[in-house]
Amino acid sequence: MSDTLLAIYLGESYAELELRAKDSTSTKEPLFKKSFFLPQTSLKAILQQQIKPLIETGVNITSVYVVTKYLDRLKSFRLGGSVVQVLNHDQENNYVFQNSSKLSLAASSLIISIKDHFEASHLSSELERIKKINPEAKKVVISLKNMPIEKLQSIETFFKENMFTVFVNQFPDSMESLRRTLINAGAEGTKEEIVTEIKELAPNAEILFWVNSEFKKTFENIDLFFSADSFLNHTLLLNKKNILIHTDLERWIILKNKYCDVWNSPWGDIHYSHLQTHQLGIHPFSEVFINGSGHLSFSQQPAAIEPGPMLAGRSVKPLVVDAFYQVIAKNKNLNQMFSQLTQTPLCSKIDSQFKVLEKGQIHYEDPLTIDIVQDFIINKLGYDILLFKLKEESFEWTGHLNILFEKLNGHLTEFTWTDEIFKRATNV
Repeated sequence: MSDTLLAIYLGESYAELELRAKDSTSTKEPLFKKSFFLPQTSLKAILQQQIKPLIETGVNITSVYVVTKYLDRLKSFRLGGSVVQVLNHDQENNYVFQNSSKLSLAASSLIISIKDHFEASHLSSELERIKKINPEAKKVVISLKNMPIEKLQSIETFFKENMFTVFVNQFPDSMESLRRTLINAGAEGTKEEIVTEIKELAPNAEILFWVNSEFKKTFENIDLFFSADSFLNHTLLLNKKNILIHTDLERWIILKNKYCDVWNSPWGDIHYSHLQTHQLGIHPFSEVFINGSGHLSFSQQPAAIEPGPMLAGRSVKPLVVDAFYQVIAKNKNLNQMFSQLTQTPLCSKIDSQFKVLEKGQIHYEDPLTIDIVQDFIINKLGYDILLFKLKEESFEWTGHLNILFEKLNGHLTEFTWTDEIFKRATNV
């Protein structure tokens, strides 16, 4: 049986996985390496269909290293739909007095109000009530002021005995602390989904997530919202650069080694030190269309991950990234993600759609062809880079779509998350 290490990058819309022998060098061919567009599959399906057959041949995964941006999927949702809250009487939902325009972190029907003097039977009856409302509720946030330690412990024990994951707000006088605890509880299900799917594949493997500046086994769930950015920042520092440009399927950004103390989260402001990022150019998922004046335009808001770009074979609306389908089709890592690009019908469909856009421009003697659209997108990103007054030797350029911008930098090297993960994993 051969010992191996598994590296996983799990983004919002795509994943990269690589399996290497534990004693392997970076020049040795990996046992498995591939990228996937997630709306067309899932982490569980990838692990079971692609990695499990290798385990059945005698491969033993000893450690799994995860960098993620997957929790960003939660940012458009209320997180408290399955989270029970235990609060002091008359303090229910008090955190919404601040940032009330933000997404909710609580379901009022799942709040248990506790008076100074309460009986154990009160918890039992309240739990029965909640089970009728939401049988899936298995997480609880306890935020109680001036509660004797023995009573607080009895409440924790009660919920643990009923198979709840317990989150205790250590600073119940702080609305912000309650908000942070609720985010940790609300994100627990997504984190556990990732962990469970890995454990189903490799039950004895050590699972580590990138948090701040290293791979860790224990952390707050809130940390995972910044896993990818902190990993990129480590790449910046490792390569002794001042600024990092990152261009992948999900975002085109510039990142400096500068931190912001307050996270303006979708659920309200939280004091959480995190890296600052700035968007560059046009979003890769912006729709390309003809506006009411007959001009070629780009949508301000990116399109949804599903159905995604035409590259994925489902959408009929061209996005910015679709303009580069010919370059993407020739790249080994990217055409794995969009395998239908190897088929003529999809390429013809994308090309036809851009020709429709070309003919729809009524105010140009020479309409913008797909090649001119590409140049415009590249030049727009280049202009934004100039605004930061960057010197070429001062920045690092990462992201699997950096190959689209060779006109701006002739020294770009191919980037994969898993290659970078293994550089760190060897030091764990």
